[in-house]
Amino acid sequence: MSSKPSVNPGPCNPACTNVIRFMTDHEVPPSVGISIPPYTDINGYRHINIFVQFSQAAADEPPVDLGVMFAFDANGTMGARRYVNLEQNVSGPQSTNFIEVSGRGSWHGSPHNKSLYIARFPVMGPFIEVFVYNRAAIKRKVSVWGYLVS
Repeated sequence: MSSKPSVNPGPCNPACTNVIRFMTDHEVPPSVGISIPPYTDINGYRHINIFVQFSQAAADEPPVDLGVMFAFDANGTMGARRYVNLEQNVSGPQSTNFIEVSGRGSWHGSPHNKSLYIARFPVMGPFIEVFVYNRAAIKRKVSVWGYLVS
């Protein structure tokens, strides 16, 4: 008696995944927002989980925040940082939402002296660029990696 596989094999079955390293241990000056161009091709994936890690010595320090832009090419054509979700039946006009996540409250404590958080986004364009905003008055070491899932 032969057994059939429960899932049909295919190019992304199981799901296709990919890791993107936007920046690793990058020193971000005090009170500065930066990105490292160009935009990265993420076409063909459905979600991206973005991991943000930064140095932090005390719980009361301001965080490193994450901003995300989606665009149509590596040059950022039609790049947008605002979106609206029209799935809800609410009165108009709809307001747009800024794609920014705060790292506040993500400190791992001493002796680790780091913060780490994950933000999950639907892929809203074929290219992506991330921005980090060091809200502290001290320089920070920041890493941002993405995990793409089909």
